[in-house]
Amino acid sequence: MKNFITLLMTVIFSLSLYAQDKGYVHTSTAENTVGDFNHRTLLDHPDLNGNPDAKILFSQRYLTVTGVDNPHPTGLYYSAASSRWGIFNEDQIEMPVGTQFNVYIADDSDVITHVADASNSGANWTTLGAFAPSDYLFQNTYFNPNSVYNSHVYGNYYNSSQRLLYAEDLNAIPIGAGFRVMKGSNESATRVGILSSAANISGYGLELDIPQLNDNPDAVFLYSHYWGHPDGDNQVYLPSVTDAMYRYSTGKWYIFPYTISFPESVWIDIIIPDVVLGTDEVQQEFSKISLYPNPVADVVNIASSKENIQAVEIYDVSGKMVQSFKDSGKSVSINVSALPSGMYIAKVLTDEGWFSKKLIKK
Repeated sequence: MKNFITLLMTVIFSLSLYAQDKGYVHTSTAENTVGDFNHRTLLDHPDLNGNPDAKILFSQRYLTVTGVDNPHPTGLYYSAASSRWGIFNEDQIEMPVGTQFNVYIADDSDVITHVADASNSGANWTTLGAFAPSDYLFQNTYFNPNSVYNSHVYGNYYNSSQRLLYAEDLNAIPIGAGFRVMKGSNESATRVGILSSAANISGYGLELDIPQLNDNPDAVFLYSHYWGHPDGDNQVYLPSVTDAMYRYSTGKWYIFPYTISFPESVWIDIIIPDVVLGTDEVQQEFSKISLYPNPVADVVNIASSKENIQAVEIYDVSGKMVQSFKDSGKSVSINVSALPSGMYIAKVLTDEGWFSKKLIKK
């Protein structure tokens, strides 16, 4: 009996160890944006198909040179007829072919469905309940609960007792409107908060100088506006449809607003999953990368279960690269004994692209 209990606990621990948030890039095409419903694009992914309870969120993305603009508020829905999730323009304007989205499939992170009704809403806000001021929250409008269109842009805030969603244009939220709200995990994803200022705003919006995103046009992430974040003077509205824009000329991602210049003192929360899936029709998971021991005192071993490792870059929490390594093979060993104790990000380049892992130096 004792051996059975030990085995059961080992299995449970192993399952929890491999729970991971992940993401991929979806592109609207003539095939998945069709007919009388051309304001929507249907997703096709094995973790989502036939799964109305899937924990899914998204953000719109744009690549310079090849990108397609879609300056419309967007939302989520699930089609029972096709057993597919979809993304749609809330104003029911045709979605351009070639529009791209970061699709986030949560595992560690918690996702709830929230409905704005007379008991929890007033003016331009709706209360979410028991979320802490330090929680990283991300949201999408969600058509399914009551089939209510909701063509507003939303942020979230904390009112001294609970978290709320609010319409950035300060207009009333439709009664019965649905939302998907995610509390982002930091176990299988990296969370970052950025405050806009004159130093990081360019003509293209708010620059995101984050190691996992820099020089990585295939990156997948979510972002949200946290009005009045506790760590500063940031009670500034962002009343515009935005997208995440990658500029090949700078190698950086930006939060780009379509209708206004990006304001100063806006707090943006970001979450980047550890696992990114391919962008082709048959989604293939990037190489599994393992680091051990982690935490590490002297030498860290980095191994790929699938593709060759070409390079490793180690960054501190400020985003400064503190060590780099170039080679080719399924595994490498790096001496990090000279690094100060603390948390680092190891960016690993394989034949399939970049992969980021947290590294703790003892």
